Amino acid sequence: MQPLASAEGVARTIEDAWYRISTAEDVPAVPDRTRRGHGTLDVFAGDLLIDAGTTTGTVEITVEEWAAEPPLHAAPGGFAEVVETSVPFRVARVRVLAADGSDVLALGLNGGAGDYRLRLYSRFLDPRSQAHVLRLWPAAAARDWHYRLDDEGRPVARPDRSATETLTVAMPAEDANALSLEVEETALLETQRGDVDDIVEDCLQIRDLLEYRTQPSGDVRPALTVRQWKVALAVLDHRAEVVGEPDWAERLRRVHETIVAQVGNRLPPGRVYGL
Repeated sequence: MQPLASAEGVARTIEDAWYRISTAEDVPAVPDRTRRGHGTLDVFAGDLLIDAGTTTGTVEITVEEWAAEPPLHAAPGGFAEVVETSVPFRVARVRVLAADGSDVLALGLNGGAGDYRLRLYSRFLDPRSQAHVLRLWPAAAARDWHYRLDDEGRPVARPDRSATETLTVAMPAEDANALSLEVEETALLETQRGDVDDIVEDCLQIRDLLEYRTQPSGDVRPALTVRQWKVALAVLDHRAEVVGEPDWAERLRRVHETIVAQVGNRLPPGRVYGL
C-alpha cells in the first residue's frame, strides 16, 4: 500500500512556533491570542494550526494522501508524538503555510473535498529542527487521538473494534443500570487521565447500548461484542475495588459474576484495562 500523492516543504517557525494547514480558498488571519494552541493541534476558522514549540526553528514537512487508512508503522520509530484528528477540507487541496502566510507546499487531493483523517508523526532532528509527516485519508469525523509510544518511539496500535458478532447476557434491569453508570463514570475518569488503555470509546458504546432505565424492572438481554464484554468486566472489577459504598461494591461484583457465568468461557484472555 502506497500513498496516492505526496509533497515536501520546509516551514520556518522560530518567531511563531506554529504553521498551518489551509482547508478552504480563503485564509483568515489568526489573531495574536490564538497563535499558540492548547496542544499540538489547534483549529481556527476551519484551518489546522500545528504547534512546533518555541525552540524549533524549522520543520521539514511531508504531506501524503492515502486512499484508505495507512499502516500505523509504515514510518520508522523514534517519534516524539503521533496524533490524529479529523479535518474537513472545503477544497480538493492541502495547502501548508508558515505563520507569516508564506507558502510551504501544496498538494491536490485525488479524493476531492470532504472529511479526512489526519495523522501527524513528529520527530526531533536536533534541538532546533523537527520533521513532520502528515498522512491524510478519507474518513468520517472522529475524536482526536494521541497514540502511546513504545520504548523505541513507535506508536502503539489501537485495539481492533471491527468485530460485530455479539454475545447476549440476561440480567436484571437494575444491574444493567449499574453497569451503565460505571462505564460512564470510567469514561469520564479515563478521559481526564489520558485514556492510556484506550477504553473510553468502548465505555461510551456500552453505555449507549445498555440504554439506562429510569424505572428499571424485569430482566434485560444486552448484546455486546467480545471486546465490549471484556471492558465491562474489567470496569466492574476495578470499580468494585475503589468505590466507597460496600453495598454498591457488592452489586458490581454480582453483575460481574452474572456476566462471567454466561459468557466468561467465550472471552479470549488478555488485558484491556489497567496494569
